[in-house]
Parts: sequence; C-alpha cells; structure tokens
Amino acid sequence: MSMYIRVKRHKRTIFLQVEPTDTVLEVKHKLQDLCEQPPENQQLFKDEVKLDDARRLAEVHVENDDVLALTLMKEDGTFEEIDITSPEAEEEGSAQ
Repeated sequence: MSMYIRVKRHKRTIFLQVEPTDTVLEVKHKLQDLCEQPPENQQLFKDEVKLDDARRLAEVHVENDDVLALTLMKEDGTFEEIDITSPEAEEEGSAQ
C-alpha cells in the first residue's frame, strides 16, 4: 500500500510516494534528481536518528505523512547538520 512522506531540508519540502517495503537507499534514489546529489551524498533521519540504507521503511517505523530530514555532503566530505526551518519560526523571526 503506497504512502506519502515529506523530506525536509532547510526551507524545502519534498513530497514522495513510497512503499513501506522500499529501502532507505531506494528513497535516496528517488531524491537523487530532486536534490541533485547521488545517494551516497545523502543522509536521511527520522526523529534525529540516521536511517540505514539497507533497512526498509516499515522496519524503521516510517509511516504515511511522516517527516524525514535530509542532509547532504559538504565539499569537505562531512555532512551538514540537520536544518529544517518551519514557516512559523520564520514568521516569528521576521516580526521582531
């Protein structure tokens, strides 16, 4: 049964249709063209826990409408920190 997940990085949200039997690596392949980075340059997190490429979404308890965080490899070979800006936080910051 198909489900939708949201993948967030900075101010961007990507909606993906996935299957519970998809692996994390398969999700990264779906993201490849959208974020212009190969799977090996991507990390996905659920609740700040890094997801293992070989695990199926159902195994890591990813469910319909869940939010995953995406980080990408920087030029120095390290990965960026999780950075998700919510619209509410942005509005509050601009009101000051």
